[in-house]
Amino acid sequence: MRALIRPRFLVAAAVAGVAAGLIGIAMALLLELFESLFYGLTHGGLLERLAASPPWRRVLAPALGGLVAGGLWWWLRATGGVTDVENAVADRSGEKAPRMGLARPFLDAVTQVLTVGAGNSVGREGAPRLAAGAVAARLTTRLGIGRAEGAILIASAAGAGLAAMYNAPMGGAAYAVELVMVSGMRRRGALVAVPVCLIATIVSWLHSHGRPTFEVASPGLSSGTALGLVLLVPVAAALGVGARALWSWMLAHRVRTLRWLPATIGAAGLVTGLVSLWVPAVVGNGRDAMEVALGTRVPEVSSDAAGAGAVLLLGVVVLKPVLTGLTLAAGATGGRLAPSLATGASAGTALAVVLHAYGVEVSVPALAMAGAGAVLATTQRAPVFGIVFTWELARTGAWTLVALLAVVLAATLLASPAWWHAAGSRLRASRAR
Repeated sequence: MRALIRPRFLVAAAVAGVAAGLIGIAMALLLELFESLFYGLTHGGLLERLAASPPWRRVLAPALGGLVAGGLWWWLRATGGVTDVENAVADRSGEKAPRMGLARPFLDAVTQVLTVGAGNSVGREGAPRLAAGAVAARLTTRLGIGRAEGAILIASAAGAGLAAMYNAPMGGAAYAVELVMVSGMRRRGALVAVPVCLIATIVSWLHSHGRPTFEVASPGLSSGTALGLVLLVPVAAALGVGARALWSWMLAHRVRTLRWLPATIGAAGLVTGLVSLWVPAVVGNGRDAMEVALGTRVPEVSSDAAGAGAVLLLGVVVLKPVLTGLTLAAGATGGRLAPSLATGASAGTALAVVLHAYGVEVSVPALAMAGAGAVLATTQRAPVFGIVFTWELARTGAWTLVALLAVVLAATLLASPAWWHAAGSRLRASRAR
């Protein structure tokens, strides 16, 4: 513990936080630049750019982005690869962190952002995590910080990169502690992750101005919404388990021949572009799909129109995980946080639309946020991160936090193999009696 309050460690933590904040800003601006280059529109979100583009451009932009990214990853991996944050933190020898360098992680991060900016279906959050972790690794080497403390700082900086990109300091800290740090360092690590993520988030306000990622009105409590949340639990658990299993299988069978990467990632982008002609919200990392889900207003029209809206949302629920898995299997590097959020939010909103069609008054934002958090927590097997990070994305009040807490914990329990094993044991015991 004393090592964490030494002046050189405190300086390294402060610098890492500032660097993570600046990296978050740089990656956000770079994403906007790539989107404007690939879709030819300098303003608006990805869906607005998509709507203003001709069909041929919508199809070819992800393919071209995949082709270019595949060429860059071919070179990176053929010439030694990139040490990721998780390996650097888990390495007990302390040899991997000094070998991370800066140039290769930053090039990999830029390539990830390019892939997302072109419309390919992977998360962008891996880019600031990797770049911020590389900066922290360089600081630990230059300042002579010990292996254990250095690993904590690298993990904290990775979480800070995520926090800066999404204006979610506690979510970034939860990510660092729950998902990046390994056993034995989490208790001390939390004391470092929280201030580093706070520093990074404050720096990122130079770009975000402190606004939450999603502007959503605070939902109210109703009996219909409570019913919707109960029905959402098994849906979110099944989606989370299914998406995690699909992505794990795709990663285990991903393309290994490096020279094929431009063609395979480009082909995955072409498929994504073709699908976007019918379901535009599948493109990109998933932020736009979540915005669609959160911004959906339950139509005061016929049940047929409501059904059409539900079908469109269900298209995202089914296709977003599949296209993300396809892109990963093609050899791309990218995150799975935003695709998880998009899938869960779309499922929650689709359920709200269906319930409304049957006369049940529900809060769309409440079900969308709860679905997003539950699927995220299930795919990552990180309930604390799923609750805190999702709530910080919109900061929609205490009621939403309570709903998130209840749905995420219930979905996590339902998705747990241990729960099913215990339930099976109880069932067999009751039959034996």
